[in-house]
Amino acid sequence: MNSTIEKHIETQKETRSEKEKIRNISRTVRSREKELREKYSILKYQDQIGLSIFSASALAMLLVSYFYIAGFLGAIPAIILNAIFASFLHELEHDLIHGMYYKERGLEKFMMYGVWLFRGNTPNPYYRKKIHLLHHRESGQVRDVEEQLIGNGMQHGWKRLLVTLDSSFGFVFQRKKLKTQAPEFKELESFMASFPFMFLFGFLMYTCLSLNILNLSLSYFSIQTPSFLSNVVNILNIIAVVYILPNVLRQTCLQFISSNIHYFGDIREGRDGTLEQTQVLNSPLFILPHLFCFNFGSTHGIHHIVVNQPFYIRQMVASEAHRAMKEEGMRFNDFGTFLRANRYHKESYKAA
Repeated sequence: MNSTIEKHIETQKETRSEKEKIRNISRTVRSREKELREKYSILKYQDQIGLSIFSASALAMLLVSYFYIAGFLGAIPAIILNAIFASFLHELEHDLIHGMYYKERGLEKFMMYGVWLFRGNTPNPYYRKKIHLLHHRESGQVRDVEEQLIGNGMQHGWKRLLVTLDSSFGFVFQRKKLKTQAPEFKELESFMASFPFMFLFGFLMYTCLSLNILNLSLSYFSIQTPSFLSNVVNILNIIAVVYILPNVLRQTCLQFISSNIHYFGDIREGRDGTLEQTQVLNSPLFILPHLFCFNFGSTHGIHHIVVNQPFYIRQMVASEAHRAMKEEGMRFNDFGTFLRANRYHKESYKAA
């Protein structure tokens, strides 16, 4: 009896300790945010800032596309620029999912569908909202649908590489597991969330790839390419440069970073496991992927502690947040996660 009571007391101490750590980080982040909002009065216009980011990013992608088509910009700069602007739209969608701009108003819906249109290789944003809010409740657990669909918890190998390059493979490889372990995963609902933009994006991407391979094969064997095929390939190549490849680059970098900053399978549930849910990846080794996912690996852990904060403020508070997160034991640049299939503990991975 005494040992049971002592164990209960120790558990309570540990729980309180975790809550204190989370409160300390949260206080640091909130305090710095308050300072910034007092210093920069423009930050009070949060709705208008969100709409401005949406409008500027979408317009920038259209202008880059025009300059490429008109011959004023090369293919590589066009791909890089549109990938960066599309990454702003992804962060904006994430904020919209958490109701940070024009909540439950017409402009919120307009932006939700707008960011989907410009980033066609993602599911319906309202389905994303459902599984993302579930992710916050079940982060790192087998019921976390969102992260498993992008490869979190999978061993690194050819399957995970395919998922990283094209999240459609996450549905293909993970659906059986999710059907048995994640009650909120509905196979048909997840499949239909790809309609119409993700289906169209995939059709254009794989048609473009296939026809280019065919075109190269005909050229290799000195066979004249039919003029209609050349015209179709040229049109698809333009679409690839301004739309397909930028979003593949953006999504690949995001999924690589996101699936490896989140831990899976052996962390505590609920609020007590918050500090185990993510790590901070801010090593210079990740500068390149971070360029195309808005420094996601460095700042996303902050979001797990302070949820309702716009992405641009999260960047502004990062240095102070990181100091507090280090003090409270959150992991930084844990490269071992790549070898442990994202398990938090080495022993758990060996036992899995």
